[in-house]
Amino acid sequence: MNTIRQKPSKKSDDFINQAGSSLIEGKTRKKKALKKQIPVMIPEALLISLDEQIESSMVGLSRSAWICQAIKEKLNRED
Repeated sequence: MNTIRQKPSKKSDDFINQAGSSLIEGKTRKKKALKKQIPVMIPEALLISLDEQIESSMVGLSRSAWICQAIKEKLNRED
């Protein structure tokens, strides 16, 4: 069985780099994510396609994380 190694993503690099950033005098401090819950209307067919894409990619992202990543990519392209 061949295993293909993927290059670490920026997300995993960011996670690793911030690992020690919450240490203060030997104590850990949890950072609270600044997130807000909002209702979003998505057509059912698009949602089904999204779920199929996420499942087939085997990346392990949640639907919410995938949508946030897509928004960030779109915003970065438009800058």
